[in-house]
Amino acid sequence: MNSCPTTPRHRFGSLLPLLAFSIPLGVTVAPRPASAEEALTGPSLETNGKPMNPPAPTDGPAPKLGGISLLVGVAIADMGPINDHLAANRAAFPHDLPSVHPMFGGQGYGLFSRFLIGGSGAAIFSRTVDAADDRKISASGGWGTFDFGYQVLRVNGFIIAPVISVGGYGMTLTVAQKGAVNFDQGLSVNRSTTMSNEGILTGLSLIANTVVLGRGAQVPGARTGWTLGLRVGALYGFPVRGFRADGAEVTGDPSYGLRGGYAALSIGLGGQ
Repeated sequence: MNSCPTTPRHRFGSLLPLLAFSIPLGVTVAPRPASAEEALTGPSLETNGKPMNPPAPTDGPAPKLGGISLLVGVAIADMGPINDHLAANRAAFPHDLPSVHPMFGGQGYGLFSRFLIGGSGAAIFSRTVDAADDRKISASGGWGTFDFGYQVLRVNGFIIAPVISVGGYGMTLTVAQKGAVNFDQGLSVNRSTTMSNEGILTGLSLIANTVVLGRGAQVPGARTGWTLGLRVGALYGFPVRGFRADGAEVTGDPSYGLRGGYAALSIGLGGQ
């Protein structure tokens, strides 16, 4: 099987407004690092006999602790319903679509007492396999969500929080000519078909984040600076309608929703 990752372009443009809103929401609630004269240092997990720091304080509607970071990792999307259709026409589609995709995104959140509120989103990069008659088929997508979590542990810049997410997703399936195309034939012959599927997305994830290089924050027991972490989660999507091709209904399409999971490293700035 010949597979290769390619960068998604305008295939999930209808999802961009949600991505553009959910990530800036996290940026809005994430505070800037506090200024201090002391030198940057690594984290200390010395708790002075206390199991964790007090809840993150707030002064009015703005949190004093939070963060913003990039997410880089791997997403697993269940392509079973689509691959079943490919298997039924194996002469034209000798290979199944892969389930594992590279992903890139971002997250931002603020800590309100013991609660975490923010947003996140990610792009699922395209994976392509060869089809018969010098053609290829690929799948890509993305999602954006509002995040609501609860701080179960915060120790000197280290935080663990389970998170519930609600938002939307978009997935795109493209069948196209692989070789060179004559310009006049390209104008008169349909050599590419793009079908999209969109819906409501729910998710459950776990965030673990720590300040690896920073200083003490204005909040007692907290630190602010560069952060490194891990986010793992599960996704379950509910399609709002079937596949569409250039706005037109697609008949005979499989029942499909974005379902799977992901694991991603995070790097960014924040205080916690």
